[in-house]
Amino acid sequence: MINGIGCTFDFKLTQYDGANPIRSATCAWDESNDEQQLMLDDSLLNVVYSWNRVKSNEDAIDCEVTFKVVQGSVNEASVSVGLMLDRWSQDNYLLMPAAAYNGNRFRVSEQEYPPMLELEDEIGVNIPTTITDVPRLNLNEGPSKIELRTGDLATPAVGCFLRQQKKGLLLLTHQGTAVGDSGLTVEESGDRSEASISISAPAVRSSKYSMCNTEEPSDDRGYDFHELDEVTIKFRLYVFDCPDIPSLFDYFSKIRKDLTGPTELRHEIPFSASWDILEEKYNRDNWQRDYEFYRSSTSPDPTFGEWQTGWVGGAINTYPMLAIGDGLSKERSVKTLNFLFDTIQAPSGFFYGIYCKGNRLGDAFRRHEENSIVLLRKNADVLYFMTKQLMLLDKLGEPIPAGWKDGLIRACDAFVRLWNKYGQFGQFVDLDKEEIIIGGSASAGIAPAGLALAGQYFNRPDYVDIAKLAGQYYYEHFVKQGVTTGAPGEICQCPDSESAFALLESYVVLYEATGDRKWLGMAEETAKLCATWVVSYDYEYGEETEFRKLDLRSTGAVWASVQNKHAAPGICTFSGATLFKLYRATADDFYLDLLRDIAHNLPQYMSREDRPLRISWGGNRNGTAYSPPGWMGERVNLSDWEGKETIGEVAGGSCWCEVSCMLTYFEVPGVYIQSDTGYICAIDHVEAEVVDNNPATMTVKLMNRTNFTAKFKVFVENTSEMTKVLGENALLDHRTILIEPASDYTLTITK
Repeated sequence: MINGIGCTFDFKLTQYDGANPIRSATCAWDESNDEQQLMLDDSLLNVVYSWNRVKSNEDAIDCEVTFKVVQGSVNEASVSVGLMLDRWSQDNYLLMPAAAYNGNRFRVSEQEYPPMLELEDEIGVNIPTTITDVPRLNLNEGPSKIELRTGDLATPAVGCFLRQQKKGLLLLTHQGTAVGDSGLTVEESGDRSEASISISAPAVRSSKYSMCNTEEPSDDRGYDFHELDEVTIKFRLYVFDCPDIPSLFDYFSKIRKDLTGPTELRHEIPFSASWDILEEKYNRDNWQRDYEFYRSSTSPDPTFGEWQTGWVGGAINTYPMLAIGDGLSKERSVKTLNFLFDTIQAPSGFFYGIYCKGNRLGDAFRRHEENSIVLLRKNADVLYFMTKQLMLLDKLGEPIPAGWKDGLIRACDAFVRLWNKYGQFGQFVDLDKEEIIIGGSASAGIAPAGLALAGQYFNRPDYVDIAKLAGQYYYEHFVKQGVTTGAPGEICQCPDSESAFALLESYVVLYEATGDRKWLGMAEETAKLCATWVVSYDYEYGEETEFRKLDLRSTGAVWASVQNKHAAPGICTFSGATLFKLYRATADDFYLDLLRDIAHNLPQYMSREDRPLRISWGGNRNGTAYSPPGWMGERVNLSDWEGKETIGEVAGGSCWCEVSCMLTYFEVPGVYIQSDTGYICAIDHVEAEVVDNNPATMTVKLMNRTNFTAKFKVFVENTSEMTKVLGENALLDHRTILIEPASDYTLTITK
């Protein structure tokens, strides 16, 4: 037993017929020995194992298990190491980063994509969290098992909060072994008193997940082991004091890169060069000439719509355009926001969800014609980003068109009325009746940020008061429980990253608006929950994949949800600049490192004239279709949820990732420098180093090794200034550096 949690190990050899196990052999860990044997028919495997305390962490043990065939052979087989927990309880919390939160042990509504809760017994104001058919532990009686490949997770890890023992357990492993990607399985006993966590090589699941379906026949296959073949499974096990669920996330944030180390950044294209391409693309491909607005999607499908309020771009894409766009971009952004208030806003003050082909549509996927049904998250996005844009125009000294302020106040008032009626914002509402149709979700987690900013801007303390109540509600019901849900409109109430990052924005805004450090504490807990959705390592793609050929790295890609099992370039739909604010308020490098991973990852997935992305989705690897310049798709597939042939391939398309990339250039400093300590963090695709540091000045060498001109903001401060609140539009006044391709720049800072 390890640290009193009732944990033992076993080793297993399993043979399969396809993906169906037909025979197996098991042996138990013997503390007094370091070698065991597994016998299956006439084949014999030696199992040699070692366990070593990690010098740098007294909570951790490095484990290495080698299976070697010493006699015979075994076809279609896998080997595994199992951790057996014999003091398990259904009340324990299970984390599998980006794949399972609280084990996904929630009520299930089995639906085809795109799902929408509609049945009378499924909808209501105070429904329990209701998810689609995703890999999960069983809420009810019966078998309870989650089978995943390592590529199904943002970090190959399993974590548990053992509630009764007040202990945390984290298992960290590698993507795979010499025989391919590994499997991670968690299984509970029938009475839920025992559980096992196993690592298998290779992964052979009994069934695989596809969109909203856990019963897809598995195409996993075992490995043909011959005499003298061997495979080694390595992992690190942490057991530590853990008083609550946020403590599990806090610990995970510290160890998520322990086995891989810091990621090596690859410089592809500076943010400024990406901006130039994206701005041209938006004016080329995204302008809706008939109704005069920037389209969120070029798809003719009403499900996606030419206009989507908030979420994937509507009234968000205009923000960086108004700030740093050219004359045409500014003009069209004003027209887009005029369209928002003139055409999309309803009499109640809320906004319709979709506009396509001249029609206002709703957000219920099977009933778009019922335009009063809206995903409130999308409306909440408008509160936040519209207030930021009013603040921006004031700072630029530019006039604010008639109707914008009144329209935003009407929207804020609608949110206040909804809160006062229900004590929550819900997920889907009827904007005409001002009634919650589906509640019990963190979907509108950005609403506190929007109301708090609007309260500041309009001097409306009542808005700030509701923002504080909502922020506390979301913390108690979601962040504290380790699950945020339902921000994307087509996942029912599955755990997702978008609601987590929205709440992070809200808590930082509440901290800046009120000065109350309790919001800072909530922001830190939320940021560490967010980190579980961010890929922490560079996935090794197959030799023939497009991502491998182009050397596209996965570190910093952000997973969408436990239903839509792909990572994506960027946060939907934010820059992540809030992590920079959180770093300054706490001096914790973790937040700045996380921001750098996310931001630096983004532009490599953009198609360009000099490096077009060849669409290689599915079996089309020999195709000749390319994405146009500036187009960014949202697929960074490490998982085989859409087929193994899609892992590391380019799906094509154009989507919200482009907006995240534009926001990043506007809101995130390219290089951050502390003049008193000499600390430097280069976030953009440039390098920076201190070459001289004396009491009066500091000299910094900035290097651009790309083929593009780099134009970026340098944020310089000393540590005594870090607690100063930045507020919105903070980088407008900061120094801009321009470096030609393959050139250096010497920056001298007077202290």
